[in-house]
Amino acid sequence: MTQGDKMGSGASEQQPPTSMASDENGAVVDRAQEAMPIQPKSRFGRFTGCAKYGGVPLVVLAVFLYWNLLRTPPLRISKETTYITQPLTSDGTRVDYFAALEQELYPPEMKTDDNGYRLIVRALGVSEDTEWESDKGIDREARVAQVYEKLGLDPAVKPTMTFMEPFEYFRKYVDREGLDEKQLYDLESKVHEPWTLDDLPMMALWLEQSAPVLDLVGDAVRKPTFCIPLTRSEHPTILGNMTFFSDIGRVRAFARMLQARAQYRIGTGDIDGAITDVISCKRLGRHLEAQQAIVHALVGIAIRGVAAAVGIAAERESSPSEEQLLRFLDELNAIPVRLEMNQIRRTERYYALDLLQAMAVGDESLSGFFSEWRHMERFHPGLVAYFAFDWNVVMQRVNEHYNDWGDVLILHPPELTLQDSLMINRRSLGLGDLMASVLMPAVQAWDEATFRSRCQDNLQRIVLAMLIYERRHGTLPPAYTVDASGEPLHSWRVLLLPYLGEGQLFDKLRLDEPWDSQHNRQFHDAAPAIYRCPSTALLPGQTSYSVIVGENSAFPAGQGMSLDDLQMNRILVVEREKPIGWMEPASELTRSIAILGINRRDAEQDGIGSPHVGGVQVGMRDGSSRFISETLCLDVFESLVDGTEDRPYY
Repeated sequence: MTQGDKMGSGASEQQPPTSMASDENGAVVDRAQEAMPIQPKSRFGRFTGCAKYGGVPLVVLAVFLYWNLLRTPPLRISKETTYITQPLTSDGTRVDYFAALEQELYPPEMKTDDNGYRLIVRALGVSEDTEWESDKGIDREARVAQVYEKLGLDPAVKPTMTFMEPFEYFRKYVDREGLDEKQLYDLESKVHEPWTLDDLPMMALWLEQSAPVLDLVGDAVRKPTFCIPLTRSEHPTILGNMTFFSDIGRVRAFARMLQARAQYRIGTGDIDGAITDVISCKRLGRHLEAQQAIVHALVGIAIRGVAAAVGIAAERESSPSEEQLLRFLDELNAIPVRLEMNQIRRTERYYALDLLQAMAVGDESLSGFFSEWRHMERFHPGLVAYFAFDWNVVMQRVNEHYNDWGDVLILHPPELTLQDSLMINRRSLGLGDLMASVLMPAVQAWDEATFRSRCQDNLQRIVLAMLIYERRHGTLPPAYTVDASGEPLHSWRVLLLPYLGEGQLFDKLRLDEPWDSQHNRQFHDAAPAIYRCPSTALLPGQTSYSVIVGENSAFPAGQGMSLDDLQMNRILVVEREKPIGWMEPASELTRSIAILGINRRDAEQDGIGSPHVGGVQVGMRDGSSRFISETLCLDVFESLVDGTEDRPYY
């Protein structure tokens, strides 16, 4: 037997280890090894082990849940997300939108007396809203110190003036005298029309005390700039500070004071003084618009509407002269131009992105924000409470909406359900749409406010031009001129051109030829901007402004009327639903149609109406322009058309 045979024979005779045993099929198994847990020798081995029991789907699910529901990507500072990349906060981690606004808003004259608001703060101190400041936890002393520093004023110099708006003055008077609410209303209504101390004897002290303040405001609004400084509190966002509401409240009080004194000056025959107050009020509104936030702009527009409603020709005994009317029209035309839309857009974008940035870094709560907006139930609450968002996507989406502002209007928040929003990118896009619908003011509402204001300006200038025409010719312009045979030649709109800064166009027309002659036809599309309401869809050469003709009208064909023959509270110019050619002489609205009401939207018949929500703008015989509600009682409206209303409509 060889050595190999011995080894083989020995091996065959060896007994299996004690741990070895046969299974029921006779196969040898190692019971000790079978009892040990599986220990993969590598990660790949562990993975394959998991795969044996379905581990791959679990891992994928875990990654999916983390990636889409729990992970919050860090916010990037970039043009696409934060829109601006400078200036940064002191720690360099985020954009300082407050500082960016200050850099863009503050003019070089900020700390000089060329800043009208500086004059007001020096004389009256910093505006105050105790309730608001207390509610928001604003440190008033710190706010006052900031205002003085930013205006370059010495806080040790104390204010020298105080003021009280007329309605607060009336309230104190009524409380002191024990009068009732109806008597209070009667007092307040009187300052909306010309008045004297015979009407309101208790206002003598108010006039005396208010005169220095109103003269100061008049000087301030004629300065090159009128910049209200922003103030910063402990709140992490600009919107959270909102201290400018107290400044807005003070400016509105100035407007009501100027209106009340202007009406007093008209009542006492001081037309030059009244013009000064009305122009001051107009300028005040324009300056407030220039603060470049929509809340300022809308209040500024309202203030200019207050000024436009003052009729400087409301008293027959002290009717303005041609020189005074020309001065008034010239000063209206000299008021600084309105704010550009892109400036408003930029400021509002900063407010929105500043808030979103604060949410992205955890300084502001998204769920807390939503709790203040009850219409957010369309956005599933679980998305806010439990899910994470990619704020880069959110802010980029909001930026896209601001880029499209004017082209795209978000009317309603998007409806996002739990099932639709498991993917972080899709959920974040939806949140961006939602935040844009909340933070962006409605574009159409803003556009309409500015358009309505421009329309009001147009109509006031038109009626002032009519008054100037009457002073020069002895009558208002006729609805249209006629030739020797009584055929229409030219519209009243043509006759007013020289008084509206359109003398060159007027000189090109041949007034002895019909409006549609071969020569005059070339000017059919040359409608001046003042005859075109920006809210109305007009073709070149069209207008939507009309006078009212017919029996006992103020504008008979072929001849004009004297103002002495017309009642004071009478509508002279209206907006019409269906545009006409601006040179057309015989297409004015008739009284029978006009008195049917406002905004009837009759497809078969023209009438008084406009795209303005809720009513129309009209120009009045007293030189004012007003917004007339479409819900006004027809009897009252008819009395305004005929001039039989005893008291002004406001």
